[in-house]
Amino acid sequence: MQSCTRFSLFALVLAYSAAAAAAASAQTGDGVRESLREQVLVAQKNAQISSAARLDSYLAVIPVDSPLTLLSVDGLEQFLTSLSFNENGLVGYSTEAIASELSYSQAHRLLSLFGAERTLRLMPGLRVENEVDLDIHRSYVQSGELVEDHMGYRCVARATCRESTEYVCMAGC
Repeated sequence: MQSCTRFSLFALVLAYSAAAAAAASAQTGDGVRESLREQVLVAQKNAQISSAARLDSYLAVIPVDSPLTLLSVDGLEQFLTSLSFNENGLVGYSTEAIASELSYSQAHRLLSLFGAERTLRLMPGLRVENEVDLDIHRSYVQSGELVEDHMGYRCVARATCRESTEYVCMAGC
């Protein structure tokens, strides 16, 4: 009788393991995409600058080594006025000043403030000046589209991206 109980317990463990393996393998395609989308939204919400109020606080005591200082005065003004925030953090911005003035590593530093560095893959025109730029270029540009960020669109309202050149409409819009 004891061996029968052990056998039943063993069969139960095997059945549970098979069910867990099936559930894990079922998380492909849409499941992986949804998981990645959630990670992206968490990064945006928890970025150093995730709202207009946080941007104002950051600008009030801007660090000397801030990536924002990499942009020209006109480029910075254009970039800052293009930013769109909602409850998900940064959901859109103009790429014009970044693409024309920065290298990949500089743009990475800048966009990291907003949890938006993944959008580097959408940005044409960034310079490759050194090995770090080349590594960043390879890792972001060749990573493919796993999250629904859209180049050539601007976040104009909740869940509404409208066509607009030089803009990125990000997940969470």
